Amino acid sequence: MSKIKEFFTKHDLAHKLIAILMAIALWFIVVANNDDLMRTYTIANIPITYTNEDTLESDYGLRLIEGQDQMVTVKVTGPYASLSSLTTNDIQVRVNLANFQKPGTYTINTSSQSTNCTLIVNSSSVRESEISTPNSFQIVIDEVITKEVPVTIQVDGTPSTGYMYDDPEGEQDLVSVTGPKTVVNQIRKATAVVPAEDSTGLTKTTSVLASFTFLDEKNQPVDQTHLTSEPNDYSVTIPVYAVAKLPLTINLISSDTVDKNSVKATIDPQEIAVYGAEEVISKLTAISLGDLQLSTVSLDEDDPITIPIELPAGVTRVQGEATSAKVTIQAVGMSTREMPVTRITLQNSGSDPNLTATLRTTSVNIRIQAETAALANLTADAFHVIAVFNADELGPGIHEVPIEVQCEQLESSNSSFTLLNPDEKVTIEIKQTGETATTTPTEENETT
Repeated sequence: MSKIKEFFTKHDLAHKLIAILMAIALWFIVVANNDDLMRTYTIANIPITYTNEDTLESDYGLRLIEGQDQMVTVKVTGPYASLSSLTTNDIQVRVNLANFQKPGTYTINTSSQSTNCTLIVNSSSVRESEISTPNSFQIVIDEVITKEVPVTIQVDGTPSTGYMYDDPEGEQDLVSVTGPKTVVNQIRKATAVVPAEDSTGLTKTTSVLASFTFLDEKNQPVDQTHLTSEPNDYSVTIPVYAVAKLPLTINLISSDTVDKNSVKATIDPQEIAVYGAEEVISKLTAISLGDLQLSTVSLDEDDPITIPIELPAGVTRVQGEATSAKVTIQAVGMSTREMPVTRITLQNSGSDPNLTATLRTTSVNIRIQAETAALANLTADAFHVIAVFNADELGPGIHEVPIEVQCEQLESSNSSFTLLNPDEKVTIEIKQTGETATTTPTEENETT
């Protein structure tokens, strides 16, 4: 401790420190508070203020489209104490747009002699002020025009699972856009964009507001800085529907020869996707193709029936889904065979003994469907074709008459069969007694 005290005493540091502090205090008293002593202060990033923009548009149909963000640096000279409290809010650099009455690019001189650029400093203590940089800057003024362009709608969001969005609907097909002529002339259409945050996960029809994006002929966005539109807020309605995949069904109606329980129906496609209001879709479990009379159906699996898919009211098929279905009816556990039968008998229910019938058909092709096991061992000889007619009613001449088919072997085993071509006919010739028949019938083919 004694050495430190000796050091301070030897170099007289205490008196020197006191002298420095007194000098600083004297500087603040004499210099900083002396209004006669001037200082220069530089303030940057002063924005340009444009006046009479309304007049420019209303009187001349023009608008400032470039130069709004122009900044300048200002130098001010005045007493130090006054300048230290000066801020950018105390300084304005104004450009009077009423001086420009035609579209074009203009150079604004920032010197003190400029008639278009005025520097205003709101401080009475400032002695001198000037714009130091830049020496000049440019503004662009263009003609303002309005035109109508078509609107397309773009929905960025996606629906919830089990729902779909139909084509969105806008409140109008055209929008009026106003702005600089050079920009507006580039516009070919407007896209009303519904952002994802407003259109994701909707489960019911919703109306939202969309913003416009204006596109040129290459579908590229134009500069929208100076554009306004009418309407400004564009309402878009997004129809939301419930979606379901529903099976197709058909109601089989039994006939005299075919029981619906002995056949199965195969439907192609098996299901279709449909949509509609949730309260409608939620009540559906299937789409019915209606009734099908088995008496009108061939049981040949290669002969499907095409049936239109009729949807209930309020239900619409999803795009790309089938409008008709192919229905194939097949006997369960049964097979189909086609064979020529030559054993043909004439059965005349008439009573005129003077009329004689002669068979002119030698073979009949029949298509039979029966249980696979029973049909496997049968040949054409097992079947008997009977031509049934009434000669009294038909009279002399050549006639086509219907047939019946019998199979004693199947009947004895209590197995049934179905004739798949019941409309097949044979040809007979009826003559009066004493006339010569066109063909010579066999003993079996004659009837009296």
